[in-house]
Amino acid sequence: MKKKTILALLLAGVMAVSMLSGCSGSGSGGSGGGSTEASSESGGKTSGLTRPTTKGKEENALYLSIVQAPNTLDPAHFALQAEDWILMQIYEPLFFEDNDGNPVYVLIDDMVVAEDDSKVEFTLKEGVKFHSGDVLTASDVAYSLARSENSTLLAAVWPYIECEVIDDTHFNFNFPYADQGAGFSAVAPYMAGFCIVNESYCEGVLADKNDDLKFNCDGTGAYKFESMSSTGDTVLTRFEDYYGEASIDTLYFSVITGNQELAFEAGDIDYAMYTGSTYKVIKEYDNVYAYAQPVNGVIFLVTNMTENAVTHDPNVREAIVHLLNKEDITIAATDDSGTPADNLASQMVQYWEDCCTHFELDVNKANELMSAAGYSESKKAELTLIVMSAYPAWVSACSIVKENLEQSYFTVNIEEVADTSRYFTQDFDLAFISIGLTTSFTSYSMIFDSTTGMNLSGVSEEDAKPVLDAFAAIKDEETTHEAMKAVVDSMIYIPLSYMNTFLAYDGDLNTAPFYTASGIVFYREFSW
Repeated sequence: MKKKTILALLLAGVMAVSMLSGCSGSGSGGSGGGSTEASSESGGKTSGLTRPTTKGKEENALYLSIVQAPNTLDPAHFALQAEDWILMQIYEPLFFEDNDGNPVYVLIDDMVVAEDDSKVEFTLKEGVKFHSGDVLTASDVAYSLARSENSTLLAAVWPYIECEVIDDTHFNFNFPYADQGAGFSAVAPYMAGFCIVNESYCEGVLADKNDDLKFNCDGTGAYKFESMSSTGDTVLTRFEDYYGEASIDTLYFSVITGNQELAFEAGDIDYAMYTGSTYKVIKEYDNVYAYAQPVNGVIFLVTNMTENAVTHDPNVREAIVHLLNKEDITIAATDDSGTPADNLASQMVQYWEDCCTHFELDVNKANELMSAAGYSESKKAELTLIVMSAYPAWVSACSIVKENLEQSYFTVNIEEVADTSRYFTQDFDLAFISIGLTTSFTSYSMIFDSTTGMNLSGVSEEDAKPVLDAFAAIKDEETTHEAMKAVVDSMIYIPLSYMNTFLAYDGDLNTAPFYTASGIVFYREFSW
């Protein structure tokens, strides 16, 4: 299998994970984890504004919301956010990544990564029990991996991992395609979604390992599945034999199809996610803890850099950046919860700084550039802009992009697409997308490299050389900033918006780190 094919599949999965977690309603407060600190605006308030509260503190429970009834709580078959929020309390991964990209051990005590990225040696925690009482072993890990073929999150990486069981507490992940770019570092971001199931329990309820467990749950997590109503309301109770600590006794997930913010303000739930505009109101409440947190992702435009594309001309690309009203685009794309971006790197990237060129809005300048490229009022450049139909806010933002560009010598046709396949074939002039790479800026070089399968723009090695040379020169903060500037000045990928999440909690809750790199939240870390 060619490197390009492998990494294209991996990127498709990364996009799916990024989009799924980016639209998540699950999050936790506190310090923010890693190097990104949550900015609380809740201390010492005396506005006189208060909200009714749940019985959570009295009962030592959390009242939470989901937007739809789950169809399954099988970690290998879930497809809904509501399912993810619940099953992550029941099952656990081997590890996940904090906001600095460092591994946070969950079911393991140690991991040793080979220098060539082709092998990882794991040591499991000893004595971890499933809810059934069975003890977790390395065989359960191998079985869990083997049934990931149809997983929404893991199907893209499943073929590139081989599990080698050494004994009950030791196993290896081998990566036979590591030399083609599909080693451990490429797969690691998926590990937060790789939850371990009990092999013997599954064999007792499934005719085939790839069948759906539905609501037959036996995880190692801090909470056990207790019940689900006909409407999807779900109750989890604390696992008394949990190997770690969990303060909250009961988790109540209620299906709330209406406005989550109003449910929070009415005292029906203990936390909610807010838009940027409504957050300005709820953060003033005296009995609410609220804060804003950056998300490890950037919304941007991809330009088609193949030789005959309209946007291959640097004059056309520069005209585009002088026409984009990023403030209006951001409000539409993020439901007023993001901020305009002038750096392709997420604000969570190491050494991030607002160090890149800010292109001013200037229609006259854009007209001059378009004239230099051979276009005029009577001869306009026709562009096809693609966007995922699953994200209505993005579609709305593309309408603003169209209006912006058509102030000059452009005609823009918006085409909504059902999946990411066209993003990999340059079947567009402009593409609207979001992506989260790692917190090391060097990883961004992959989207300029024609050998990786992540080069969405189709930029040639010759055209990408100034940018790739800047990446190759990275050795410290100063050279990282130089690479960031080179990326933005190339105008191959045009940053639009940084994404943020706005969270509001009952003021008496002690919350936990919000790991935005993976979207993970463990309610076991909450307390009253």
